[in-house]
Amino acid sequence: MKRQVSRNLVRLVVSGVLFAASLASAQGTSIDFWYAISGKAGETLQSMIGEFNASNEFGITVNGTFSGSYGDTAQKVLAALAANSLPAGGLVPAGPLWTCREGNYLLEQYMAGPEGLSEDHFFPVLLDYNRYEGHLCSLPFNNSTMVMFYNKDLMAQAGLDPAAPPQTWDELLDQAKAIAKAVPGSIGVEVRDEAWWLKGLILQNGGAIVTEDPTGPAFQEPAGVAALEYWKTLVDQGLMPPAQHDVSRDLFVGGRVAFLMASTATLGTVADGAAFAYGTDLLPGKVERGSTVGGAALVMFPSTPEKELATWRLLKWLTSAENSARFTEATGYVPTGPEAAASETVQSLIREQPAYAAGFDQLAVSSQYPHFFEMGTMDSLLADAIEFVELGIKTPPQALDDAANELNKEIAANQ
Repeated sequence: MKRQVSRNLVRLVVSGVLFAASLASAQGTSIDFWYAISGKAGETLQSMIGEFNASNEFGITVNGTFSGSYGDTAQKVLAALAANSLPAGGLVPAGPLWTCREGNYLLEQYMAGPEGLSEDHFFPVLLDYNRYEGHLCSLPFNNSTMVMFYNKDLMAQAGLDPAAPPQTWDELLDQAKAIAKAVPGSIGVEVRDEAWWLKGLILQNGGAIVTEDPTGPAFQEPAGVAALEYWKTLVDQGLMPPAQHDVSRDLFVGGRVAFLMASTATLGTVADGAAFAYGTDLLPGKVERGSTVGGAALVMFPSTPEKELATWRLLKWLTSAENSARFTEATGYVPTGPEAAASETVQSLIREQPAYAAGFDQLAVSSQYPHFFEMGTMDSLLADAIEFVELGIKTPPQALDDAANELNKEIAANQ
């Protein structure tokens, strides 16, 4: 891996020398581009790539290829780094780990270049999601936050006001209890992506997920323990079934779940399948509101000056306000910047489907911890810790301490 990093650095020096001279040299260039999104989002991106190929004035041809799930794509990129067989660019998970961590600062060069973009083009929290050790390493595209979906019909049946969904942890607990009592067979609370909601709960409780460096975990501190204890309360009181979260979205669409914590990207599925009145809101808070950002990132990999320029032109086109708004309209992912959010496309979408607004609004209270190589391991450990607590195998302090110890071991092994 060290030899690969050295080769990348040498290549970047060469790229820097040729950067200014190459700006008009991408004519007729063909590039390979991997993307880790499927379903409606993948179809929309592939369609946009086709449109770019047909319309760009530079004669650039982009060969877009679905690279598998986030996990599969991460492994594929890691193998390609080792084999020096990377594509020119892609839409991949944890983009900063495969770029800046590897000595690849191409994105910053092009952002500041003659065809560059201002950082004001993007929401600050989305740029934070794409940084590594102070460097901007990738660009936002299919980003989302976790929001609360709520079933207005179930609320009404329980005598609750469907226009007043829970705003705090206590209100969520109380309203879930009321619905579970009033409507036999209903489920008070569910979650799609357990680690994501737990991280949100920790932030809402005034805690931190990792240290600021980041040199290690912080989720095992008192704020994190209290968050997982609240989770256990929901389970112990029969308001959230343990270890069945993989079917949570289907249960909500089927009308059985009162409150579902899930990505804004779930909106399309809910809109297409729900036969009841529903709404969305920010995640309930405690000390404060809060959530982390999710999604993949647009990256550039070192290649030739011509391919690098062609890749930049694709990334710049995809992240234009117009195209970001179009992608939001088609998929439910949040717009990448203020201009896209203020566009008629997005504003019309919100007027027609108000449920989209919560995800956009939550960007203002969202934050992002620093990228580090063991991020994926951390999420797996948190998911395991949650299941141990749900099934009564471990207490919240035990589960989080064990997860933190395992994460520290993984971090130490990779140093």
